[in-house]
Amino acid sequence: MGGLSARMADGQEAGRQEAGPHAAWPALEAQIERSADLLLHAGAVERDGRAVLFPGVSGVGKSTMTAACLSCGFGYLSDEAVAVDLGSGHITGMPRSLMLTPWAVRALGMDERAGTGVGKVAVPVDAFGSEPVSGPLPVAHVVIIERGAEVTSVERVPAGEILTQVLKASFNHYMHGARAWEAAARLAQEAQGWRLASADPRSAATAVADLFPPR
Repeated sequence: MGGLSARMADGQEAGRQEAGPHAAWPALEAQIERSADLLLHAGAVERDGRAVLFPGVSGVGKSTMTAACLSCGFGYLSDEAVAVDLGSGHITGMPRSLMLTPWAVRALGMDERAGTGVGKVAVPVDAFGSEPVSGPLPVAHVVIIERGAEVTSVERVPAGEILTQVLKASFNHYMHGARAWEAAARLAQEAQGWRLASADPRSAATAVADLFPPR
């Protein structure tokens, strides 16, 4: 697996960190103040050269949703954070092992021994038959995850709500002023926005796959 080289505002690259079980965005806290990109707290997967973005706070189900999509044949960008290019609005992800709760591992039909660690378990990307995908990629869909539904369903949401969710998920929009707002607005306008009411990870991933034309 590869790592991510984040771009700094001064044009330099941060140290490259390989994606291991506990890999994180390379020195994320230090980079937030220097990054040339808009950094989002989000999961992301790829199909047909386009990305699906799952913005949200910790605990909303980004990693579980990402893992379920990988099992449905999507490529992997990140289960935790992505960088949005301020010029193009395209995203680059962080290809680390996925950090899943024991509940998520069971819900995905995996043997808990596939992961390691206490609390959340680290599951390598290839356990899902997927692999990391290089960015930057255009965003086709932005999906707001809502868990606990009796039946999985998706519904369109307006660009304004997607813009709100993207900005709420941002680590550093305040650093880039109007350019960050413009990049987030462009992403919200060009991507299709959806609210995903999830009854279980597998049916939710199928619903996300159905957003794309049949292969």
